[in-house]
Amino acid sequence: MSESTAEPPPEIDTWTKEDVHLWLMTEVKVHQTCADRFIEEEVSGENVYDFEKKDILELGIKHGPAVKITSYLEKLKEGSQHESQLQACVENWTKEEVNKWLLQHVKVDVKKAERLLEEDVSGDCLVCFKKQDFLDLQLKSGPAVKILKELDRLKNKPDLTLNPVRRTSLISRLRLSFTRKRQEKESQKTDLPPENKEEKTTNPAPIIKNTLDKLGSKDLKSFHFELSHYTDSEYKPIPWGKLEDKDTMDIYAT
Repeated sequence: MSESTAEPPPEIDTWTKEDVHLWLMTEVKVHQTCADRFIEEEVSGENVYDFEKKDILELGIKHGPAVKITSYLEKLKEGSQHESQLQACVENWTKEEVNKWLLQHVKVDVKKAERLLEEDVSGDCLVCFKKQDFLDLQLKSGPAVKILKELDRLKNKPDLTLNPVRRTSLISRLRLSFTRKRQEKESQKTDLPPENKEEKTTNPAPIIKNTLDKLGSKDLKSFHFELSHYTDSEYKPIPWGKLEDKDTMDIYAT
């Protein structure tokens, strides 16, 4: 937390930690879990005056709400209030709607859009973002500037429409990967002498294991969920108790 030589305004200086919590809930309108972190860490008015974004992130608060709290705090120090120049509907966007806007209108790649989704960047947080906030999320300057420019253009787009985003499930991707590999093997079989064709029968096991090994921890967790709810074939869903805390080798063996 940075040191400050300026005296905090009297109205902030006299706030108790409960007053800070009330301000976060009623003015900043962050989720209660975020406001509760300030209570747990005994952040009173004289403490919160010196807070920067990095201090808020260190409380375990995600980047989206941290940027919003920082922006509101800066306005509070100036004796002014947060005022967005964008359409009210933009500030009402959920983090999922921000994700749709980034994919459909800004045309950023999925990885960048998912990064903001992971950090709980809803519409009311997005309107508080500056270029550095995007850079802090490991986005490059190009995409950061592009998002800010497109955000500015929303001032003149009150009727912006967001279409549903179609996502391919991990099980579907696994099936597609196996189908492609099988088709490749089948095409190779036609070029082999007759006596060798039986030796080239497609074995799905290595393909499945290969695909599972490439899954990150979040994708694997999502894959567990899909396996426990999968009903698109004759096979029954796998009970959650058999999937919990299992790694890729355990799933492969199952």
